Amino acid sequence: MNIDYGLHYKKSEKNIKKKYEQKRTLDMIKNHLKECSNFDELLNHPISIMYGIEALKYELSSYYSFNLCKNKGTVRLIFSVNILLNIVYLEYISIDHYDDFKSLIRK
Repeated sequence: MNIDYGLHYKKSEKNIKKKYEQKRTLDMIKNHLKECSNFDELLNHPISIMYGIEALKYELSSYYSFNLCKNKGTVRLIFSVNILLNIVYLEYISIDHYDDFKSLIRK
């Protein structure tokens, strides 16, 4: 799959600059996204399952997330997908279990 970066991604990436474990996991997940050939493969891949890929709910229903901590932490990579173009849009890195992202998209 191809990766594109959303409007708020680069700014939010700076928030985990000193969180070395989450940064390392983020880099691994970005490589994982590139290696998957389509969205269906991404959903069912063992790495995706291990890092808790999930569809978000309610007003965030067009987004998905990966947990950047193995122990169910609050730091999440939020992304959206264009299945027809086979593109993953990295939207935001939430350090507050989506609450910071929710307030961002309501503006």
